[in-house]
Amino acid sequence: MLSAERRSRILESAQREGAVRVSQLVGELGVSHVTVRRDLEALIYDGVLEKVRGGAMLKSTAAEPASPGQGAGGTPAPHRTLGVLIPAAYYFRRVVDGIRSVAAGTGGDVRLLLSNYDRAEEPKLVAELVSTGCAGLLLAPSVGGNDHDALAYLDDVPVPVVLIERAVPGEELGRLSTVRSAHERGVASAMRHLRDLGHTRVALISRGDSQSAVFVRRGWVDAIARYGMDADVPNITGERLGTGPAWEPGGPAAVLEELTSAGVTALLCHGDEDALVLLQHARTHGVSIPGDLSLVAYDDELASLADPPLTAVAPGKEQVGVVATRLLSDLIEGRLGETPVHIQIEPRLHIRQTTARARNA
Repeated sequence: MLSAERRSRILESAQREGAVRVSQLVGELGVSHVTVRRDLEALIYDGVLEKVRGGAMLKSTAAEPASPGQGAGGTPAPHRTLGVLIPAAYYFRRVVDGIRSVAAGTGGDVRLLLSNYDRAEEPKLVAELVSTGCAGLLLAPSVGGNDHDALAYLDDVPVPVVLIERAVPGEELGRLSTVRSAHERGVASAMRHLRDLGHTRVALISRGDSQSAVFVRRGWVDAIARYGMDADVPNITGERLGTGPAWEPGGPAAVLEELTSAGVTALLCHGDEDALVLLQHARTHGVSIPGDLSLVAYDDELASLADPPLTAVAPGKEQVGVVATRLLSDLIEGRLGETPVHIQIEPRLHIRQTTARARNA
């Protein structure tokens, strides 16, 4: 059942009974509690329902309750197409899921383009989205942390823009709003977990060159200082290993040997694929995980499927998409004026089987 159909049935029940409960809708629609709550949140956001404990009720101020895709009072909501530009599908698939869920709840649709991290191509793709009539844009441009002029081409875009999983480069004031994962805080939670297990020598592998990788590395440096950990540990980046996804022959073995030689007892690995590669090679090189080396992955797309399952930091990707789309809707409607808004979504730390107390703790 499509989300629009589910929300229509939820609204029919609310109109018939005055209110709906989550437990009731789970049984009627045959979907999970999470799906029902997401649908209710969308209808509440649209001004159709009001939140009550355990469910929702018809909005008391509405003279005539609206249907999905309608505004308050039953007036048709304008059909909108939202333009989305992402560099690749692997990380951003769940972000796009969040975008689509909000767009479907308001009767809109999404036009998606991939840039494949081609900075020269991105201005052309943005222009294409605008030319096809998109009412607003959700963009994840290939921009570094200090590329001050990299987004200058967006100054002339005639529709509202929200950056997803990106920050505006530099420290200058700008006109772009942003929604991203608080990667620095996600890293801090992992480092605090390792510190509590007695680890003081925690290395980092972060081969990417995206802005998110910059945030992860920044969070690692900050956490080492904050928690009094040893700073003379390996910080292995793509400049040494390549930006991936493939490893050079002998690369994983060389990294494990370097970590052992440096007396490292724990490793934060950005992201899951590299953590899985190192986990697999550790077995054949006599490195016990977590006995000799505690391992934390940063991403949590594949971490739970590893053997043993990886402790991992999970950015709230779908929530980033949901919040960014709602923010864009507010900008399109003019509800926020011209002041940029910057929102960070906290990741979650999932503790599994690859972290343990340091042997010398």
